[in-house]
Amino acid sequence: MIERKKKRTFLILVILLLSFRFFHFTEEIDGPHDWRQCDTAHYINDFYKNGIDIFHPTVCWMGHRDTMILECPLPEALVAGVYKMSGPSILIARLVFIFIFCISVFYFYKIIISLFTIEIAEWATLSYMALPLSLYFSRAIHIDFSVVALTHAMVYYFIRGIQKRNGLNVVLSSLFFLFAVLIKAPYVFYLALPLGFVLYSEKAIKWFLPYSLLYLMGLFLFYLWQRHAHEINSQSPDLFYILGYRHMTMSAGWYFGTISQRVDLYSYWILLKRGIFEVAGIGGISFLITGLFQMRRQPFFTILLLWILGIVLFVFTFFNLNLVHNYYQIPLLAPAAILCAIGINKIHSRYSIQKWTLLFILIVLNVFYSFIAYYKIPKDEIEIAGILENYTGEKDLIIVTYKSMDCRNPKILFRAHRKGWSVNEMALNATVIERLYKEQQARYWAYIGRSLPEKKMIHFLSRQSLKYTMPLVQQKQNLYIFELK
Repeated sequence: MIERKKKRTFLILVILLLSFRFFHFTEEIDGPHDWRQCDTAHYINDFYKNGIDIFHPTVCWMGHRDTMILECPLPEALVAGVYKMSGPSILIARLVFIFIFCISVFYFYKIIISLFTIEIAEWATLSYMALPLSLYFSRAIHIDFSVVALTHAMVYYFIRGIQKRNGLNVVLSSLFFLFAVLIKAPYVFYLALPLGFVLYSEKAIKWFLPYSLLYLMGLFLFYLWQRHAHEINSQSPDLFYILGYRHMTMSAGWYFGTISQRVDLYSYWILLKRGIFEVAGIGGISFLITGLFQMRRQPFFTILLLWILGIVLFVFTFFNLNLVHNYYQIPLLAPAAILCAIGINKIHSRYSIQKWTLLFILIVLNVFYSFIAYYKIPKDEIEIAGILENYTGEKDLIIVTYKSMDCRNPKILFRAHRKGWSVNEMALNATVIERLYKEQQARYWAYIGRSLPEKKMIHFLSRQSLKYTMPLVQQKQNLYIFELK
Protein backbone atom coordinates (compact mmCIF):
# COMPACT_ATOMS: atom_id res chain seq x y z
CA MET A 1 0.00 0.00 0.00
CA ILE A 2 2.80 2.42 0.90
CA GLU A 3 4.67 1.63 -2.32
CA ARG A 4 1.51 2.17 -4.37
CA LYS A 5 0.96 5.54 -2.70
CA LYS A 6 4.56 6.55 -3.43
CA LYS A 7 4.15 5.63 -7.09
CA ARG A 8 0.92 7.61 -7.31
CA THR A 9 2.60 10.64 -5.74
CA PHE A 10 5.55 10.29 -8.12
CA LEU A 11 3.26 10.23 -11.17
CA ILE A 12 1.29 13.24 -9.91
CA LEU A 13 4.54 15.20 -9.55
CA VAL A 14 5.66 14.16 -13.03
CA ILE A 15 2.36 15.47 -14.45
CA LEU A 16 2.69 18.67 -12.41
CA LEU A 17 6.21 19.29 -13.69
CA LEU A 18 5.08 18.54 -17.23
CA SER A 19 2.30 21.12 -16.87
CA PHE A 20 4.87 23.93 -16.43
CA ARG A 21 5.67 23.50 -20.14
CA PHE A 22 2.24 24.91 -20.96
CA PHE A 23 2.59 28.25 -19.18
CA HIS A 24 4.15 29.86 -22.27
CA PHE A 25 2.42 27.73 -24.89
CA THR A 26 2.00 30.21 -27.74
CA GLU A 27 2.19 30.33 -31.52
CA GLU A 28 5.05 32.82 -31.24
CA ILE A 29 8.58 31.43 -31.24
CA ASP A 30 10.29 32.89 -28.20
CA GLY A 31 13.88 33.30 -27.06
CA PRO A 32 16.55 32.52 -26.20
CA HIS A 33 17.79 31.01 -29.44
CA ASP A 34 14.69 31.78 -31.49
CA TRP A 35 17.23 32.04 -34.35
CA ARG A 36 17.83 28.27 -34.19
CA GLN A 37 14.15 27.60 -33.64
CA CYS A 38 13.15 29.59 -36.72
CA ASP A 39 15.54 27.51 -38.85
CA THR A 40 13.98 24.33 -37.43
CA ALA A 41 10.45 25.65 -37.99
CA HIS A 42 11.31 26.55 -41.59
CA TYR A 43 12.59 23.02 -42.23
CA ILE A 44 9.25 21.70 -40.92
CA ASN A 45 7.13 24.10 -42.99
CA ASP A 46 9.08 23.36 -46.15
CA PHE A 47 8.65 19.61 -45.66
CA TYR A 48 4.95 20.15 -45.10
CA LYS A 49 4.46 22.31 -48.22
CA ASN A 50 6.88 20.66 -50.65
CA GLY A 51 7.23 17.09 -49.44
CA ILE A 52 9.62 15.49 -46.97
CA ASP A 53 13.12 15.25 -48.43
CA ILE A 54 15.61 14.88 -45.59
CA PHE A 55 18.49 14.95 -48.09
CA HIS A 56 17.58 18.44 -49.36
CA PRO A 57 16.14 20.64 -46.58
CA THR A 58 15.94 24.38 -47.16
CA VAL A 59 16.53 27.63 -45.29
CA CYS A 60 14.81 30.99 -45.79
CA TRP A 61 17.92 33.19 -45.85
CA MET A 62 19.51 32.25 -49.21
CA GLY A 63 16.82 33.28 -51.68
CA HIS A 64 15.62 30.63 -54.13
CA ARG A 65 18.92 28.71 -54.01
CA ASP A 66 18.02 27.66 -50.54
CA THR A 67 19.07 24.03 -50.02
CA MET A 68 21.18 23.87 -46.87
CA ILE A 69 21.86 21.01 -44.44
CA LEU A 70 22.20 22.18 -40.83
CA GLU A 71 21.67 18.65 -39.46
CA CYS A 72 19.95 15.43 -40.48
CA PRO A 73 16.37 16.70 -40.19
CA LEU A 74 14.65 13.58 -38.84
CA PRO A 75 12.81 15.41 -36.00
CA GLU A 76 11.61 18.05 -38.48
CA ALA A 77 10.38 15.30 -40.81
CA LEU A 78 8.43 13.77 -37.92
CA VAL A 79 6.72 17.07 -37.09
CA ALA A 80 5.97 17.68 -40.79
CA GLY A 81 4.34 14.25 -40.90
CA VAL A 82 2.10 15.28 -37.99
CA TYR A 83 1.33 18.52 -39.85
CA LYS A 84 -0.04 16.44 -42.73
CA MET A 85 -2.78 15.25 -40.36
CA SER A 86 -3.29 18.35 -38.20
CA GLY A 87 -2.26 21.26 -40.38
CA PRO A 88 0.73 23.55 -39.72
CA SER A 89 0.87 25.10 -36.26
CA ILE A 90 3.63 26.02 -33.84
CA LEU A 91 1.37 24.70 -31.07
CA ILE A 92 1.27 21.28 -32.73
CA ALA A 93 5.06 21.37 -33.13
CA ARG A 94 5.42 22.19 -29.44
CA LEU A 95 3.21 19.23 -28.52
CA VAL A 96 5.34 16.89 -30.64
CA PHE A 97 8.56 18.13 -29.03
CA ILE A 98 7.03 17.81 -25.55
CA PHE A 99 6.08 14.22 -26.40
CA ILE A 100 9.67 13.58 -27.49
CA PHE A 101 10.87 15.10 -24.22
CA CYS A 102 8.60 12.68 -22.34
CA ILE A 103 10.33 9.82 -24.16
CA SER A 104 13.70 11.14 -22.97
CA VAL A 105 12.36 11.29 -19.39
CA PHE A 106 10.95 7.75 -19.60
CA TYR A 107 14.23 6.24 -20.77
CA PHE A 108 16.21 8.32 -18.28
CA TYR A 109 14.09 6.80 -15.51
CA LYS A 110 14.63 3.30 -16.93
CA ILE A 111 18.41 3.84 -17.12
CA ILE A 112 18.63 4.92 -13.49
CA ILE A 113 16.61 1.89 -12.34
CA SER A 114 18.93 -0.37 -14.38
CA LEU A 115 22.08 1.10 -12.84
CA PHE A 116 21.15 2.64 -9.51
CA THR A 117 18.04 2.33 -7.29
CA ILE A 118 14.32 3.06 -7.65
CA GLU A 119 14.60 5.82 -5.03
CA ILE A 120 17.41 7.57 -6.91
CA ALA A 121 15.52 7.02 -10.18
CA GLU A 122 12.40 8.80 -8.92
CA TRP A 123 14.17 11.78 -7.34
CA ALA A 124 16.57 12.13 -10.27
CA THR A 125 13.67 12.06 -12.75
CA LEU A 126 11.77 14.76 -10.87
CA SER A 127 14.94 16.86 -10.64
CA TYR A 128 15.60 16.32 -14.37
CA MET A 129 12.18 17.73 -15.25
CA ALA A 130 12.69 20.78 -13.00
CA LEU A 131 16.08 21.98 -14.28
CA PRO A 132 15.93 25.31 -16.17
CA LEU A 133 17.23 24.13 -19.55
CA SER A 134 14.79 21.24 -19.34
CA LEU A 135 11.86 23.53 -18.57
CA TYR A 136 12.51 25.76 -21.58
CA PHE A 137 13.92 23.64 -24.39
CA SER A 138 11.57 20.69 -23.84
CA ARG A 139 8.76 22.81 -25.37
CA ALA A 140 10.85 24.82 -27.83
CA ILE A 141 10.92 24.25 -31.59
CA HIS A 142 14.25 22.59 -31.11
CA ILE A 143 15.84 19.25 -31.98
CA ASP A 144 18.17 18.65 -29.03
CA PHE A 145 15.80 16.70 -26.80
CA SER A 146 15.09 14.49 -29.82
CA VAL A 147 18.76 13.49 -29.79
CA VAL A 148 18.68 13.13 -25.99
CA ALA A 149 15.63 10.83 -26.24
CA LEU A 150 17.47 8.70 -28.81
CA THR A 151 20.66 8.53 -26.73
CA HIS A 152 18.72 7.62 -23.57
CA ALA A 153 16.95 4.84 -25.46
CA MET A 154 20.30 3.72 -26.89
CA VAL A 155 21.86 3.55 -23.43
CA TYR A 156 18.89 1.75 -21.85
CA TYR A 157 18.68 -1.00 -24.48
CA PHE A 158 22.44 -1.37 -24.47
CA ILE A 159 22.51 -1.90 -20.69
CA ARG A 160 19.52 -4.23 -20.80
CA GLY A 161 21.05 -6.20 -23.69
CA ILE A 162 24.39 -6.58 -21.90
CA GLN A 163 22.86 -7.50 -18.53
CA LYS A 164 20.45 -10.03 -20.05
CA ARG A 165 22.73 -11.13 -22.90
CA ASN A 166 19.85 -10.23 -25.19
CA GLY A 167 20.92 -9.57 -28.78
CA LEU A 168 17.61 -7.99 -29.80
CA ASN A 169 18.06 -5.22 -27.24
CA VAL A 170 21.58 -4.52 -28.51
CA VAL A 171 20.23 -4.33 -32.08
CA LEU A 172 17.61 -1.83 -30.89
CA SER A 173 20.36 0.15 -29.16
CA SER A 174 22.40 0.27 -32.38
CA LEU A 175 19.38 1.62 -34.29
CA PHE A 176 18.88 4.42 -31.76
CA PHE A 177 22.64 5.06 -31.95
CA LEU A 178 22.39 5.45 -35.72
CA PHE A 179 19.56 8.01 -35.60
CA ALA A 180 21.17 9.96 -32.74
CA VAL A 181 24.60 10.16 -34.35
CA LEU A 182 23.09 11.24 -37.69
CA ILE A 183 21.27 14.16 -36.06
CA LYS A 184 23.89 15.32 -33.55
CA ALA A 185 27.01 13.19 -33.05
CA PRO A 186 28.53 15.30 -30.22
CA TYR A 187 25.69 14.18 -27.93
CA VAL A 188 26.56 10.50 -28.38
CA PHE A 189 30.30 9.84 -28.28
CA TYR A 190 31.01 10.67 -24.62
CA LEU A 191 28.64 7.89 -23.47
CA ALA A 192 31.29 5.37 -24.58
CA LEU A 193 32.94 5.78 -21.15
CA PRO A 194 30.07 4.62 -18.90
CA LEU A 195 28.88 2.04 -21.45
CA GLY A 196 32.41 0.68 -21.77
CA PHE A 197 32.43 0.20 -18.00
CA VAL A 198 29.10 -1.68 -18.20
CA LEU A 199 30.67 -4.02 -20.75
CA TYR A 200 33.69 -4.57 -18.54
CA SER A 201 31.82 -4.99 -15.24
CA GLU A 202 29.34 -7.44 -16.80
CA LYS A 203 32.22 -9.42 -18.40
CA ALA A 204 30.46 -9.15 -21.75
CA ILE A 205 33.19 -7.81 -24.05
CA LYS A 206 33.65 -11.08 -25.93
CA TRP A 207 29.89 -11.62 -26.22
CA PHE A 208 29.41 -8.06 -27.53
CA LEU A 209 32.12 -8.11 -30.23
CA PRO A 210 29.89 -9.41 -33.10
CA TYR A 211 27.29 -6.74 -32.30
CA SER A 212 29.91 -3.97 -32.38
CA LEU A 213 29.74 -4.21 -36.18
CA LEU A 214 26.25 -2.66 -36.01
CA TYR A 215 27.65 0.44 -34.30
CA LEU A 216 30.52 0.58 -36.79
CA MET A 217 27.95 0.45 -39.57
CA GLY A 218 26.17 3.37 -37.91
CA LEU A 219 29.43 5.33 -37.90
CA PHE A 220 29.95 4.52 -41.57
CA LEU A 221 26.45 5.81 -42.43
CA PHE A 222 27.24 8.93 -40.39
CA TYR A 223 30.38 9.39 -42.50
CA LEU A 224 28.31 9.08 -45.70
CA TRP A 225 25.81 11.60 -44.38
CA GLN A 226 28.60 14.06 -43.59
CA ARG A 227 29.97 13.67 -47.12
CA HIS A 228 26.52 14.33 -48.54
CA ALA A 229 26.06 17.41 -46.31
CA HIS A 230 29.48 18.74 -47.35
CA GLU A 231 28.67 18.24 -51.03
CA ILE A 232 25.27 19.95 -50.78
CA ASN A 233 26.49 22.90 -48.70
CA SER A 234 29.56 23.48 -50.85
CA GLN A 235 27.21 24.05 -53.81
CA SER A 236 25.49 27.00 -52.13
CA PRO A 237 25.62 30.26 -54.13
CA ASP A 238 28.67 32.51 -54.10
CA LEU A 239 27.42 35.35 -51.89
CA PHE A 240 30.74 36.30 -50.34
CA TYR A 241 30.06 39.98 -50.95
CA ILE A 242 27.62 39.75 -47.99
CA LEU A 243 29.41 40.33 -44.69
CA GLY A 244 29.85 37.08 -42.74
CA TYR A 245 28.68 34.77 -45.52
CA ARG A 246 30.45 31.44 -45.96
CA HIS A 247 29.65 27.96 -47.18
CA MET A 248 28.19 25.92 -44.31
CA THR A 249 30.78 23.18 -44.62
CA MET A 250 32.68 21.50 -41.78
CA SER A 251 34.56 24.11 -39.74
CA ALA A 252 36.92 22.83 -37.06
CA GLY A 253 37.05 26.23 -35.36
CA TRP A 254 33.27 26.42 -35.05
CA TYR A 255 32.92 22.95 -33.56
CA PHE A 256 36.05 22.62 -31.47
CA GLY A 257 37.08 26.20 -30.75
CA THR A 258 40.60 27.47 -30.24
CA ILE A 259 43.41 27.14 -27.72
CA SER A 260 42.98 30.80 -26.76
CA GLN A 261 39.36 30.12 -25.75
CA ARG A 262 40.50 27.29 -23.50
CA VAL A 263 43.06 29.42 -21.66
CA ASP A 264 40.74 32.41 -21.28
CA LEU A 265 39.31 32.48 -17.75
CA TYR A 266 36.25 34.37 -18.98
CA SER A 267 35.22 31.30 -21.01
CA TYR A 268 35.05 29.27 -17.81
CA TRP A 269 33.15 32.03 -16.07
CA ILE A 270 30.47 31.83 -18.77
CA LEU A 271 30.26 28.04 -18.45
CA LEU A 272 30.22 28.23 -14.66
CA LYS A 273 27.33 30.70 -14.67
CA ARG A 274 25.41 28.44 -17.04
CA GLY A 275 26.12 25.48 -14.80
CA ILE A 276 24.79 27.30 -11.74
CA PHE A 277 21.78 29.08 -13.22
CA GLU A 278 20.69 26.90 -16.15
CA VAL A 279 21.94 23.34 -15.66
CA ALA A 280 21.41 22.84 -11.90
CA GLY A 281 19.50 26.06 -11.44
CA ILE A 282 19.53 28.22 -8.33
CA GLY A 283 17.12 25.71 -6.82
CA GLY A 284 19.33 22.71 -7.48
CA ILE A 285 22.92 23.91 -7.19
CA SER A 286 23.22 23.24 -3.45
CA PHE A 287 21.84 19.72 -3.91
CA LEU A 288 24.18 19.11 -6.86
CA ILE A 289 27.26 20.19 -4.89
CA THR A 290 26.18 18.03 -1.94
CA GLY A 291 25.67 15.09 -4.28
CA LEU A 292 29.08 15.66 -5.84
CA PHE A 293 30.76 15.28 -2.46
CA GLN A 294 28.61 12.29 -1.54
CA MET A 295 28.75 10.27 -4.76
CA ARG A 296 31.98 8.53 -3.72
CA ARG A 297 30.00 6.70 -1.06
CA GLN A 298 27.45 5.39 -3.56
CA PRO A 299 27.60 1.80 -4.85
CA PHE A 300 27.29 3.16 -8.40
CA PHE A 301 30.18 5.62 -7.95
CA THR A 302 32.34 4.37 -10.85
CA ILE A 303 29.71 4.52 -13.55
CA LEU A 304 28.50 7.96 -12.43
CA LEU A 305 32.09 9.21 -12.33
CA LEU A 306 32.69 7.97 -15.88
CA TRP A 307 29.44 9.60 -17.01
CA ILE A 308 30.60 12.92 -15.54
CA LEU A 309 34.10 12.52 -17.04
CA GLY A 310 32.46 11.86 -20.40
CA ILE A 311 30.51 15.11 -20.04
CA VAL A 312 33.72 17.00 -19.20
CA LEU A 313 35.33 15.48 -22.29
CA PHE A 314 32.30 16.54 -24.36
CA VAL A 315 32.54 20.15 -23.15
CA PHE A 316 36.30 20.42 -23.72
CA THR A 317 36.12 18.75 -27.14
CA PHE A 318 33.28 20.90 -28.49
CA PHE A 319 34.36 23.93 -26.53
CA ASN A 320 33.16 26.66 -28.88
CA LEU A 321 29.71 25.11 -29.30
CA ASN A 322 29.30 24.91 -25.53
CA LEU A 323 30.54 28.47 -25.14
CA VAL A 324 28.26 30.01 -27.76
CA HIS A 325 25.02 28.07 -27.18
CA ASN A 326 23.51 27.25 -23.81
CA TYR A 327 21.49 24.38 -25.30
CA TYR A 328 24.72 22.43 -25.78
CA GLN A 329 24.62 21.96 -22.01
CA ILE A 330 21.44 19.85 -22.30
CA PRO A 331 23.47 16.58 -22.08
CA LEU A 332 24.69 17.80 -18.66
CA LEU A 333 21.15 17.62 -17.27
CA ALA A 334 21.12 13.84 -16.73
CA PRO A 335 24.18 13.54 -14.44
CA ALA A 336 23.23 16.85 -12.79
CA ALA A 337 19.80 15.41 -11.92
CA ILE A 338 21.39 12.26 -10.45
CA LEU A 339 23.68 14.38 -8.28
CA CYS A 340 20.70 16.48 -7.16
CA ALA A 341 18.90 13.29 -6.14
CA ILE A 342 21.91 12.13 -4.11
CA GLY A 343 22.15 15.57 -2.52
CA ILE A 344 18.46 15.61 -1.57
CA ASN A 345 18.81 12.18 0.05
CA LYS A 346 21.87 13.29 2.02
CA ILE A 347 20.35 16.54 3.30
CA HIS A 348 17.17 14.67 4.22
CA SER A 349 19.06 12.05 6.25
CA ARG A 350 21.40 14.52 7.92
CA TYR A 351 19.01 17.32 8.84
CA SER A 352 15.68 15.42 8.89
CA ILE A 353 14.17 17.77 6.32
CA GLN A 354 11.37 16.22 4.30
CA LYS A 355 12.42 15.30 0.76
CA TRP A 356 9.21 16.84 -0.58
CA THR A 357 10.20 20.14 1.03
CA LEU A 358 13.62 20.01 -0.64
CA LEU A 359 12.09 19.13 -3.99
CA PHE A 360 9.58 21.97 -3.58
CA ILE A 361 12.49 24.41 -3.11
CA LEU A 362 14.22 23.07 -6.23
CA ILE A 363 11.07 23.34 -8.35
CA VAL A 364 9.93 26.79 -7.19
CA LEU A 365 13.32 28.48 -7.54
CA ASN A 366 14.07 26.93 -10.93
CA VAL A 367 10.63 27.68 -12.35
CA PHE A 368 10.93 31.26 -11.05
CA TYR A 369 14.33 31.65 -12.74
CA SER A 370 13.14 30.17 -16.04
CA PHE A 371 10.09 32.45 -16.12
CA ILE A 372 12.40 35.47 -15.73
CA ALA A 373 15.27 34.38 -18.00
CA TYR A 374 13.41 32.65 -20.85
CA TYR A 375 10.27 32.98 -22.99
CA LYS A 376 11.28 36.36 -24.44
CA ILE A 377 9.12 37.29 -27.42
CA PRO A 378 10.88 39.66 -29.91
CA LYS A 379 7.98 42.02 -30.56
CA ASP A 380 10.03 44.29 -32.82
CA GLU A 381 10.92 41.47 -35.23
CA ILE A 382 7.36 40.16 -35.19
CA GLU A 383 6.03 43.61 -36.09
CA ILE A 384 8.52 44.02 -38.95
CA ALA A 385 7.75 40.53 -40.26
CA GLY A 386 4.01 41.19 -40.15
CA ILE A 387 4.38 44.33 -42.28
CA LEU A 388 6.59 42.53 -44.81
CA GLU A 389 4.10 39.70 -45.09
CA ASN A 390 1.23 42.15 -45.68
CA TYR A 391 3.00 44.38 -48.22
CA THR A 392 4.94 41.88 -50.34
CA GLY A 393 4.01 38.84 -52.39
CA GLU A 394 4.55 35.25 -51.27
CA LYS A 395 7.10 34.61 -54.05
CA ASP A 396 8.94 37.92 -53.67
CA LEU A 397 12.56 37.73 -52.50
CA ILE A 398 13.35 40.33 -49.85
CA ILE A 399 16.60 41.84 -48.56
CA VAL A 400 16.32 42.84 -44.90
CA THR A 401 18.66 45.30 -43.17
CA TYR A 402 18.02 45.56 -39.45
CA LYS A 403 20.80 46.60 -37.07
CA SER A 404 23.64 44.03 -37.02
CA MET A 405 21.51 41.08 -38.13
CA ASP A 406 23.73 38.27 -39.41
CA CYS A 407 23.38 37.07 -42.99
CA ARG A 408 22.23 33.63 -41.76
CA ASN A 409 19.59 35.04 -39.42
CA PRO A 410 16.12 33.69 -40.29
CA LYS A 411 14.12 35.44 -37.57
CA ILE A 412 12.38 38.14 -39.64
CA LEU A 413 12.20 36.25 -42.93
CA PHE A 414 10.72 33.13 -41.35
CA ARG A 415 8.12 35.07 -39.41
CA ALA A 416 7.20 36.94 -42.59
CA HIS A 417 6.90 33.63 -44.50
CA ARG A 418 9.29 35.00 -47.08
CA LYS A 419 12.66 34.06 -48.52
CA GLY A 420 15.56 36.38 -49.10
CA TRP A 421 18.70 37.62 -47.38
CA SER A 422 19.76 39.61 -44.35
CA VAL A 423 22.42 42.31 -44.80
CA ASN A 424 24.19 43.73 -41.77
CA GLU A 425 23.82 47.49 -41.31
CA MET A 426 27.60 47.81 -40.91
CA ALA A 427 28.20 46.18 -44.31
CA LEU A 428 25.42 47.95 -46.16
CA ASN A 429 26.36 49.43 -49.53
CA ALA A 430 24.83 49.80 -52.96
CA THR A 431 26.95 47.01 -54.48
CA VAL A 432 25.53 44.34 -52.17
CA ILE A 433 21.91 45.34 -52.87
CA GLU A 434 22.48 45.66 -56.63
CA ARG A 435 24.20 42.26 -56.92
CA LEU A 436 21.42 40.55 -55.01
CA TYR A 437 18.93 42.25 -57.34
CA LYS A 438 20.75 41.44 -60.59
CA GLU A 439 22.24 38.03 -59.76
CA GLN A 440 19.72 36.57 -57.29
CA GLN A 441 16.46 38.26 -58.41
CA ALA A 442 15.78 40.16 -55.19
CA ARG A 443 12.64 42.29 -55.60
CA TYR A 444 12.40 44.31 -52.38
CA TRP A 445 14.81 45.83 -49.93
CA ALA A 446 13.48 46.49 -46.41
CA TYR A 447 15.50 48.93 -44.33
CA ILE A 448 14.74 49.56 -40.66
CA GLY A 449 16.15 52.70 -39.07
CA ARG A 450 15.33 56.18 -37.78
CA SER A 451 16.13 57.59 -41.20
CA LEU A 452 17.48 56.37 -44.52
CA PRO A 453 21.26 55.77 -44.81
CA GLU A 454 21.64 58.62 -47.28
CA LYS A 455 25.27 59.42 -46.52
CA LYS A 456 26.63 56.19 -47.92
CA MET A 457 23.85 55.30 -50.41
CA ILE A 458 22.48 58.57 -51.71
CA HIS A 459 23.06 57.84 -55.42
CA PHE A 460 21.60 54.36 -55.10
CA LEU A 461 18.53 55.60 -53.22
CA SER A 462 17.83 58.26 -55.82
CA ARG A 463 17.37 55.53 -58.45
CA GLN A 464 15.04 53.32 -56.39
CA SER A 465 11.30 53.36 -55.86
CA LEU A 466 10.34 53.87 -52.20
CA LYS A 467 7.12 51.89 -52.05
CA TYR A 468 6.19 52.12 -48.36
CA THR A 469 7.32 54.01 -45.27
CA MET A 470 5.84 53.00 -41.95
CA PRO A 471 6.59 53.96 -38.34
CA LEU A 472 7.12 51.00 -36.03
CA VAL A 473 5.09 50.81 -32.85
CA GLN A 474 7.63 48.74 -30.92
CA GLN A 475 10.48 51.22 -31.35
CA LYS A 476 11.26 54.73 -32.52
CA GLN A 477 12.22 53.68 -36.01
CA ASN A 478 10.73 53.41 -39.47
CA LEU A 479 10.41 50.57 -41.93
CA TYR A 480 11.28 51.56 -45.52
CA ILE A 481 10.39 49.15 -48.32
CA PHE A 482 12.03 49.76 -51.72
CA GLU A 483 11.00 48.02 -54.89
CA LEU A 484 14.35 47.47 -56.60
CA LYS A 485 15.16 48.68 -60.10
